[in-house]
Amino acid sequence: DERLAENGSVRSRLSPIMEMGMLFAECVQHNLKCIAFCKTRKLSELVLTYARNILDQMDSDRGKAIAAYRAGYSAEHRRAIEGSLFNGNLIGVAATNALELGIDVGALDVTLHLGFPGTVSSLWQQAGRAGRREQKALSIYVAFDGALDQYFMKNPEKLFEAPIEHASVDYQNPMLLEQQVACACYEHPLLVEGEVTDVDYFGSTVCQAVLELQKRGLLGRSPDCPGDLRWFYIGGGRKPPAGLVNLRAIDETVWTVLNDVTGEVVEEIEESKAFFQIYEGAVYMQQGKKFLVTAMDMSRRIARVRRADLKYYTSIRRHTDISVTGGHSAYPDRAILPAGDGAGSAIVPYGSSAQLDHARHANRFVGFMKVWHATGQVFDSVDLSLPNVEYDTICTWVRIPDKARALVEQEKREVRAGIHAAAHALLNVLPLYLMCNAQDAGVECVNESETRWRPERLLIYD
Repeated sequence: DERLAENGSVRSRLSPIMEMGMLFAECVQHNLKCIAFCKTRKLSELVLTYARNILDQMDSDRGKAIAAYRAGYSAEHRRAIEGSLFNGNLIGVAATNALELGIDVGALDVTLHLGFPGTVSSLWQQAGRAGRREQKALSIYVAFDGALDQYFMKNPEKLFEAPIEHASVDYQNPMLLEQQVACACYEHPLLVEGEVTDVDYFGSTVCQAVLELQKRGLLGRSPDCPGDLRWFYIGGGRKPPAGLVNLRAIDETVWTVLNDVTGEVVEEIEESKAFFQIYEGAVYMQQGKKFLVTAMDMSRRIARVRRADLKYYTSIRRHTDISVTGGHSAYPDRAILPAGDGAGSAIVPYGSSAQLDHARHANRFVGFMKVWHATGQVFDSVDLSLPNVEYDTICTWVRIPDKARALVEQEKREVRAGIHAAAHALLNVLPLYLMCNAQDAGVECVNESETRWRPERLLIYD
């Protein structure tokens, strides 16, 4: 928001991350047990770093009583942090939603929230961490400058009076379904052919999931009874496959972060997230400690790091590319019914231009920026050459009507810039209607240097 200085000029706001660090340090200094919830791993490390710096400047020893808690740490490391918070050795943690559910960390006094977590249910769940056992508690929501956060700042009733969302799970998501089918077959053979089958429970895509699991040597049929159409779990001996399902990450392939001096494993990162955190020249953070990435072994998926005392952090620069691999109507044609024949039917258009189909998403990492911790200012930009990270997904889009283009050009406005802005507006408003946050979806933003033809459309993808 705009805040006027005494001379009438607009004062720029401090970084929300720094504001969060200041509040975190203030709570700890007053011996208030708290959790500072952050939306990403990197944010939790930055908030911890800012808070420790503030406490160190105050000659306080409380900097040792705070830690970060997030996915990526080993199970032993996470259990140690949970135990320290429960028994009082730690006063506060900067955490992602990995600490949101199912973990008892004892009584808390304060919860801090950096940005809207994506759903009202998550916000109340996080805030409910404090004030248990009929104790008084405080929750503080620090907003980012983004559209959705600022919307809630200007219209707080839209947040506090909003109903709790109903969770919806796409049980036919291939990556989820394959893991579920493997676990199910371990407990009971699966039948996908015949008059009475398990397709009723798992959906029509279960057949494809079974074939994929067969290729990986996890499912098979009885060799002693060719007429038996049931599928059995044959992978991993007697070890249940449920133990191999990662509840914190869906990606099975990981990169190992290795301390080049001690040879110790610092952390493991899912491949889909690796290049957002590790690349040659990156500043990697763990528990407020900074490491400089010195080398990347692409074939073995190992990033070598060494401890470094740096006053800056790094941020990746990337371009995204969406290639739609088909085109089907997202909604069937719907005739306009006479008024009174259906609720609201008179305003339903005949058909829809909306499309829904499979797509191929590619991340192209082009460089990174160096950012001063103290000011948040970018002081250097470095080019990178990394392999693209690609995956299959689902997207939906609507073409921009010719009439809309004509109106924009008539006003002498940039059509592509308008589409870009509208796409981000769509992305920001999505959590108001779906149980997700802005990081769960993406929009097509055509790169300024793009020379190939692109359809003018609003496209959003998972």
